[in-house]
Amino acid sequence: MKLNFSLILAFLTFLNLSAQGNRFTYEYQFRIDSTKTDSLKKEFTNLDIFPTKSYFYGQAKFASDSIMNNSIIQQRKSTPNSISYSSTTDEWNISYLIEKSYPSFKTTWLTNIEETNMIVEETPVLKWQILPETQKIENYNCQKATANFGGRIWEAWFSKDLPFPDGPYKFHGLPGLIVKLEDKTKSHQFLLKGSKKLKADDHSWEYISALEKEAKNEFQGVKVSPAQYKKLFMAYKNDPAKDIKLDLANPNNSMTVTTESGTKLASNAEIIKYFEESLAQKYKTINNQLELNLHRK
Repeated sequence: MKLNFSLILAFLTFLNLSAQGNRFTYEYQFRIDSTKTDSLKKEFTNLDIFPTKSYFYGQAKFASDSIMNNSIIQQRKSTPNSISYSSTTDEWNISYLIEKSYPSFKTTWLTNIEETNMIVEETPVLKWQILPETQKIENYNCQKATANFGGRIWEAWFSKDLPFPDGPYKFHGLPGLIVKLEDKTKSHQFLLKGSKKLKADDHSWEYISALEKEAKNEFQGVKVSPAQYKKLFMAYKNDPAKDIKLDLANPNNSMTVTTESGTKLASNAEIIKYFEESLAQKYKTINNQLELNLHRK
């Protein structure tokens, strides 16, 4: 009962503080290959909190999408029948967007598996165990909590100095913002590195949505449940070249592929074999997703 009352107080305070929007920047370190200790990557992410929702996304993808959509808008004005663009995908790994709605904390996860875009909807319930341990992290007074989520054991440090019951990724439900978060293996770690009150000219993900609409480049995804997402992911993992096979099965389609070594592949059999081998290797090395229960049997 005490926890529920604390959450109510935190949420009421949060509604007042987030009227104009608040941005919290996290450094996210993650190991994409569980078998290699040197596969640790780092990326900066934003958690933008507003009165009715929050957005969690990668800073590099945000910048890339902004440039790309602005380019498409300008091209549509000058040459509407000829559109070309490039994406700096090599510079970012966080390709998804997570939107949480308040007060239900319904989560909308915009993601993709290869060429299939998906909108995964759920309302995850995190059963936190709040512990008496405290420490100062990034100049905030923090308290420890633990929970099981996504097939991992997580340790969170939240601060009542920041009365927002939210956190990075899908994490939420503590009587204060999550300042530090890591799983037991320390292969996924979030650390709050900065915050700011958003001004009218500070763009959040609604800016990208507006650009996509103007550019006629809106995210089109199939709405699925987490269970349906997992089923589709396992199907791709077992047959990673399925999209290529479908494309090449169409007699009106033709394809030429240049490999990393410079070899040009023109026959369907060569192309399919190439993608089967390269994508199989990709799924083998990218094996340490944050939510293990959605990506393993």
